[in-house]
Amino acid sequence: MGNSNLRVWILVAVLGLLGVVLVVNRWKSSSFTPTAAADQMPSGMPGIKNDGLPQQPITRIEFLNAVFEKTKPSPLVARVLTAKAGTYPKDSLVAALVWAEETENAPLIALLNADLFESKMSDAPQEEIARNLIFAGAGAMETPTQSAYLFQLGKNYIDKGLAANPNNVPLLNALIVYQSEYLNAPMQFLGTLKNALKADSTNIELHFIHLNLLKKSQQWPKALKKCEKLISLQPQNPRWLFEMSDVFGVMGDSVNAKVYLNLAIKTQKSVQ
Repeated sequence: MGNSNLRVWILVAVLGLLGVVLVVNRWKSSSFTPTAAADQMPSGMPGIKNDGLPQQPITRIEFLNAVFEKTKPSPLVARVLTAKAGTYPKDSLVAALVWAEETENAPLIALLNADLFESKMSDAPQEEIARNLIFAGAGAMETPTQSAYLFQLGKNYIDKGLAANPNNVPLLNALIVYQSEYLNAPMQFLGTLKNALKADSTNIELHFIHLNLLKKSQQWPKALKKCEKLISLQPQNPRWLFEMSDVFGVMGDSVNAKVYLNLAIKTQKSVQ
């Protein structure tokens, strides 16, 4: 998987995982299309019960031990991952990244991209590194040590990015995921959500995250209004019509659920 595919996975990872099915960017908010994202939603996003992730600092070695509990790395990958930052040349780090991609190890992919960034061997923006780590953490919540480490590392990058630009909506979106999934702190993520909406009231990813948080807390009337907002922003995207049908169904309104389901199917066929 190349860098561009990885970026797509991430945006999607966000959304998808969100059950919130939070995200993925590649989720470029202005052109975000959550169709793929919905299929790759991280299992630890809103909608999935969070029994609590470790809040104490997790070391890199603890993270790696958790990552390789079942899948053992090659000797080169093991040496690269446990070495001091900057010890190995770019080709060795890239080789380790290729191995992580081939084994579909999302937590390790996010970490190695961060390593390349820190070693000044990557032109990826800091914003992307932060989001990759946070979304990978959301997708790894079934393995608490991995998830906590990625959330903690990602938060460092979020803080740096927001210090430079407090209105960076993609980073604010990642912060909402951190606050809702890692901290489980409703008052914090609601405050961040409010600030993000002030910065960009048309950001698709942000509204999708909000929708899934509303669904998670079973605020169905508000969820319907959020679906309406998403439909108004992307009227040709069948995803939001499917979401509307789903919410009506949960509310027991089978008539409207069927109406929007049919509309979603019709719209989907028209854009294929």
